[in-house]
Amino acid sequence: MNQTHSQHTPVLVETVVKLLTPCLAGLIVDGTAGQGGHTQALLEAGAYHVLAIDIDPNAVLNLKTRFAKNPRVSVAHASYDDFSTQLAPNVTKHTTGTLLDLGVSSNQLDDASRGFSFRLDGAIDMRFNPTVGRPASQLVNRMPEHDLETLLRDLGDERRARAIARRIVARRPLQNTTELASSVASVFPNRGRIHPATRTFQALRIATNDELKTVAQGLNRARHLLKDGGRLVVIAFHSLEDRTVKNTFREWAREGAGQILTRKPIRPEQEESRRNPRSRSARLRAFEMERQI
Repeated sequence: MNQTHSQHTPVLVETVVKLLTPCLAGLIVDGTAGQGGHTQALLEAGAYHVLAIDIDPNAVLNLKTRFAKNPRVSVAHASYDDFSTQLAPNVTKHTTGTLLDLGVSSNQLDDASRGFSFRLDGAIDMRFNPTVGRPASQLVNRMPEHDLETLLRDLGDERRARAIARRIVARRPLQNTTELASSVASVFPNRGRIHPATRTFQALRIATNDELKTVAQGLNRARHLLKDGGRLVVIAFHSLEDRTVKNTFREWAREGAGQILTRKPIRPEQEESRRNPRSRSARLRAFEMERQI
């Protein structure tokens, strides 16, 4: 367990630290702490205190192990869309900065039993918190064909949604991720650069964890918990999440709640993408709450 946190490479670390530097004197919430890479970087930059939370119980165990001897870190098992209950133990009702890294961690992808990867054989689960909710297998094996087609098209932007849904239904019940990935791939006569099952797995994961609703709720919760002049930094990994963040920030700016700090989303430099291929789709946006005079 002590070794797992070294396997995940946090994305856009220098940019995150730069944007949150004005917030280091107060409480910063790492709302999707994962293996603690961003938390560690913020501590090294001089953060007074970081509340590291995650919905994944495995991640929480790793975080508690990693920061067990650091009094400037609090660790809690919670979802970023409702972390207000975790502020009371830190003797504050507000934060100076909040970070939401919305991606799936390398540890989750590389654990076959979690079902996130189409390259590994495991149960079709895909839950961020495997102790609650329904696994993706229920969607795969029980959802009506038309509804499954709609899910794949709307949440995965999958152009072959109808054919994939038909093939999945014809082969049900599917027992594992290998069978699911194979069923999707069989619809594609030619393999491109991207694995044929990429969009299908994305759509099922988003639906299983109700990610778009969680993102919207998390953004608004973070807004109301930020102090005047506080900053919210969000890293999204697919267009639906990024669109939600972009539109939410624009709405806040129109309301006069503060200012958008990133005119365009910040993307990883070519060198970072080369070192960490999973960072390629990352898009970072930041917002600063209005300072009251």
